[in-house]
Order: sequence, then structure tokens, then C-alpha cells
Amino acid sequence: MDKDLEKYAVTEAHISLDNLLYNYNQIKKRVDPCQVMAVVKADAYGHGAISVAKTLVEEGVKIFAVARLSEALELRAHAINKKILIFGRLFPEEVETAIRNDFRITLTCQQDIELIAKKAKQLDKKAQIHINVDTGMGRAGILTDQAFPVILQTLDNPNLKVEGLYSHFSTADTTDKPYANSQLKKFQKILSQLEKHQIEIPYIHMANGGAMLDIPESYSEKFNMVRAGIILYGYYPSLETSESIPLRQVMTLKTRVLELREMPANYSISYGRRYTTERKTTVAVLPTGYADGILRSFTNQVKVMIKGELYPIIGTVTMDQIMVAVDENVKEGDEVIFWGESDQGFLPASQVADQAGTISYELTCSVSPRVARIYDQE
Repeated sequence: MDKDLEKYAVTEAHISLDNLLYNYNQIKKRVDPCQVMAVVKADAYGHGAISVAKTLVEEGVKIFAVARLSEALELRAHAINKKILIFGRLFPEEVETAIRNDFRITLTCQQDIELIAKKAKQLDKKAQIHINVDTGMGRAGILTDQAFPVILQTLDNPNLKVEGLYSHFSTADTTDKPYANSQLKKFQKILSQLEKHQIEIPYIHMANGGAMLDIPESYSEKFNMVRAGIILYGYYPSLETSESIPLRQVMTLKTRVLELREMPANYSISYGRRYTTERKTTVAVLPTGYADGILRSFTNQVKVMIKGELYPIIGTVTMDQIMVAVDENVKEGDEVIFWGESDQGFLPASQVADQAGTISYELTCSVSPRVARIYDQE
């Protein structure tokens, strides 16, 4: 949002860069001597990729990760000149741009080797590659039984430089870890093959947030890098992980009470008549809705914080407005917290996400550009 327009914003996402740095240093302390890759995809999970990346560069982060080429280009356009890994497979027409900008390209399938190498040769460059091994995620990557030959083929190509090798857990954030442990063993087997053939790859990484919290084997011994995503922003990956790394929530989403309405008993509220008052009810109207990122699943499920007390959202969340059942303590203009911390108290995003039947990732990623980002160090 334009700085000149921020003063008119009624809904704001306050981003604590101090908390971001606290989280980064807690993660770094936990995984030392591994290097921390900062994941800033999806506009840094809704927190603002440029401000987040610039802050982390000053703190010493040397490598970032994004999902798409466009996200990597945005970082470069704002003078983020550190290493940037693109997780997603590139379309053929994107490969040349990625190589020109020295982005790290993820190899997810054998058939891309020749395409990437051909483009690199035309540019008289070596394409920097991180090979993604699918040990059980089932989303992207080279299947385990095919991985070693593909690694050798990539290493043998003079136009490619294999900078990294990685895999991704699918259940690191659950209480039971047998599947995660089986994925780890599959990846470790590949690492043993490399060691046997005296092959060294600069960066080996598998640990995501859940693994950093609860699977220390995934960032010890042969591993030298971890990927910090949601935990960098102060949110535990799920309610099933430990809280073994202390974190501070980075985003506080807030608005103000726009209007108070006295509604009679037996009166339906909002679209679809999904809520009807049982008695005379004071309803606070908030100037925020799903166009701002407040999910429709908040309807009749989530509570907001006003003056330290929790009040329920009633009726269907609409595009621009939400209704909340309140009491006589609430006044027009009062601050309303959707999640985060303020003088009135702390409302964990994980608690809100659980009420809405989702995860904190979706909450922060859904906060739209219409919501002003206010940074505590700017």
C-alpha cells in the first residue's frame, strides 16, 4: 500500500521485525552449525517479502527461497543480491531468465536436465542446481530409486553445477513420526551413496520447521542447511509440534469498531441467515472482510479480541464487513485484534486458525494487499 494512503487504512497488519530477528536467531542457535535458508515465498507468508528479506540480509542471511520465478525477480529488483533458490519447477520459457539472474534452479525431473544445460551453454554460464528428491511427499522431486543416477547425470553435465540436494517432509508437524523417519532414512541412504563415491555437494537440506522442532537428526551429521519457513514468522507448524524453539509472533492483524448496532431478538445477521440473535444483542460492525483476508470459515467460529476480552464473530463474513456480538464495554473506534499481540493482550494465530479449521500459514498468506503493512523498524 502507498505510504500516503496508510493513514487512511482501517485494517492494518503490524509486522514486528524485531520479533522476526528474535526468531531467526533462536532458530540459528538451535541448528548451529547449519546455515539457515530463509523462506520468503508468498510475500514472506503475507508479512512482506522485501522488508523481511532486507532485514534478514542485514542480520547475515546468505540464501533465500521462493516458490516462483516472479518472486525471485521481485527480490532482485529490490537489491536482494544474495542466493535465491526457486522451489517450483520452471516453465521452459523461464529457464533462461533464471540462469541470467543466477537464481538457484530446483531440478524436479530428469527430462529438465538437457533443457537447463542447453540454455546455460547458450548463455556461457553454469546453471546452479538444487536437486529435489521425493522421499514420500508425493508433490515434486525425483523418486528415491531414480535419484542417484540422476544426481550423477547432473554432476557430469559441464553446464550444470549441483549446489544443493534436498528433500521435504510431509508429516514432520504431526505427533507420530514413523513416516517422517522413513523419509529421513531414504534420504540418508542417498547421502551414504554419495559418500561412498566421494561425491560432495555443497548444501544438503531436509529440515523444515516441524523437523527443526522435533527431528534433530534432520539437521545433524551430513546436513548443513535448514529451511526456515513459518517458524521464522513466529508460528508453530501445527498444534502437534513441540515448542522447543521459543518464537515470537511477527504479525498482528487489527482493525477498529466502525459502528455499534442494537439488534432485537430473533433477528438474522448477514448473508444466508446463518446466525439469528436469541436476545437483544449489541453488534459491532468491523470494516474488514474476506477482501482483506478474513476467511469465510471465520463465520460463527472465530473470536476477536477487544480490550482484552474475546467476542464471537456472528453471521457470514462478507467482503468488506464482519459482525461481532459484544457488550457494553465496547465502544465505536475501539481496537480489534484478529490475531497477534498488543497492549490489550495476546491472541495466538494458531488458536484462531484452529477455530477456523485451518492453519496459521493460510491466515497470514491470505492477508490481502488492501491491508496496510506497518513495520516496527521503518
